[in-house]
Amino acid sequence: MCRGDALFAAIIALACSACTAISAEPTQPDWLKAKITQFEQLPAANPPRSILRTVYAGRTVYLVTAICCDIPAELYEESGQLICFPYGGFAGGDGRCPTFSLPPDGVTVWRDSRTARGRAKPASAGQ
Repeated sequence: MCRGDALFAAIIALACSACTAISAEPTQPDWLKAKITQFEQLPAANPPRSILRTVYAGRTVYLVTAICCDIPAELYEESGQLICFPYGGFAGGDGRCPTFSLPPDGVTVWRDSRTARGRAKPASAGQ
C-alpha cells in the first residue's frame, strides 16, 4: 500500500467515525423511560401525548404536551425534576416559566401512536 492510499484510508475511517458520532441519538434518561412506560399503561389520550426535547434557559428540557383543556403541559429538567407547567389547564399554566415557548427545533422523542376510544379515524380518500 502506498503512502497516499494509507492517508486516504485514514481519512475515510475518520469520516465514517465522525458520521456515526453525529447521527447517534442521545439516550433517554431512565426517568423519561419510566414516564413513557407509565403513559403507555394509561388509556390513550385525545389529543395523543407527546414528549419533546428542546433547550430552555440554556439547558436541555423535556416537554410533556397537554392532553386536554384541564390538564397542563409539563416541563422537566434533564434530571427529571419538574420545572413548571408552561401552558394548558384552566389557568393557562402556573406562570413559573413565562418565557417558555416551544421552538420549531424541538425534537419529538416519543408520541403515543394509539388511537383514543371515541376518536374519529381519518376517512380515506374517495369516501
